[in-house]
Amino acid sequence: MSTMKLFKVTSLIACAIVAFSSCKKVSQTKVYTANKPVYLSYEDLRSSIKNENDRDLVNPGKIFLYNQYILINDFEAGIHVYNNSNPSSPEHIAFINIPGNVDIAVKDDVLYADSYVDVVSIDFSNPKNVRVIDREENALSYTIPATMDYNFPVSEIDETQGVVLGYELGEVNEQCENDECGYMYYDDIAINHGEWGGSMMSDEGTVVNFAGAGNNNVRSVANSNTQGAIAGSMARFLMVDDHLYVISNYETVKVFSASRSGLNESTMFNPWHDAGNWGEIETLFSFKDHLFIGSTTGMLAYNVSEAGSPNYLSMYTHMTACDPVVANDDFAFVTLRSGTECGLELSDQLDVLDIRNIMNPMLIGEYSLNQPKGLALDSESNLLFVCDGEFGMVTYNIENINSLQTLNTTSGDTYDVIAHNNKAHVIGNGGLVQYAYDADGNLSELSTISLN
Repeated sequence: MSTMKLFKVTSLIACAIVAFSSCKKVSQTKVYTANKPVYLSYEDLRSSIKNENDRDLVNPGKIFLYNQYILINDFEAGIHVYNNSNPSSPEHIAFINIPGNVDIAVKDDVLYADSYVDVVSIDFSNPKNVRVIDREENALSYTIPATMDYNFPVSEIDETQGVVLGYELGEVNEQCENDECGYMYYDDIAINHGEWGGSMMSDEGTVVNFAGAGNNNVRSVANSNTQGAIAGSMARFLMVDDHLYVISNYETVKVFSASRSGLNESTMFNPWHDAGNWGEIETLFSFKDHLFIGSTTGMLAYNVSEAGSPNYLSMYTHMTACDPVVANDDFAFVTLRSGTECGLELSDQLDVLDIRNIMNPMLIGEYSLNQPKGLALDSESNLLFVCDGEFGMVTYNIENINSLQTLNTTSGDTYDVIAHNNKAHVIGNGGLVQYAYDADGNLSELSTISLN
């Protein structure tokens, strides 16, 4: 879900002032067909978190491992919980209804999740009977969802009405003056309603494409250094010791002090002096004392030995592309994906970086892919798993870091992967597939969690 905010042009067209003449305002009404927002009130939003344990998985997004559980986000609906004590036969035990949810983090039986504009902490000690511990209201940017009918514009959004659940097609009457009728304003660009092209600008000037609510729109989870809790590489929520890192909008990471008693904002930092030069923040990944932030134009490295006070170390710059990252002590692996939402300047590929001198990351390898997305690293086995969208998952041997060897490629759509205890947990549009793997990268399918 991409951050955006619509508002009408309020300034008047300048009139030339000459002797004995003046500007005249001409009021008129513009009637047009548009996607009209359907709202969920803030009151209903903030009383909606509850168990609905018989719900089916419909639109899989992020995954998270916590002790014996696998948590699967159902995009913008909530979180499915599976007992994975036997990976060959995972058991669905709970669904937690969380409107607007995309991201997940868990620590000490507290589940942290986004719910549209809010960040909530939930008692997860009994997944079948959860309760809200605390809620940080308006911690995240106001967002609106994609519309499937992008032949028509989205009418004006009124944030005071609540959050936008979706749209219904209907007639809109717009009051305006002079030639302003029929236009919407997108960060210095006025677009005629009749010339709607299927994309729009956020209030920060970011192009957001209306391509449906599938995995391409999923905000992103990354690896955590919290024992017993592991996430994928597409993170926007990330636990670092007793702090929760949250990408709150395209240029800001908020750092919360996360404890069993609740969630209180500790500090906030902006990684860039000029975010416009660096692109958009997309993903978070931590390894030991290092935090890696993936953006559309590069990878930033921070020292988080003091979890509440991240310190900037360095940046590796690439052309505009989507950019999740994983790393170990010596090397970082970055997938770069082109496309409308990420930029068209770069081919789809895997970049390998030497980060032994973390102050000066160096590119040492590039490998072509088709639709690269999430990835996972097993350094002990010298294996790297890379999701390649509808082209499956590619397994690499990374023992020779200067020339990665492709071992195999799975079939099926893949979005993100977690590698843990010689098992690869792979999420995609069709659900979750779990594989056992050996030191040679051979995969053996254990189970599949399918949709509905």
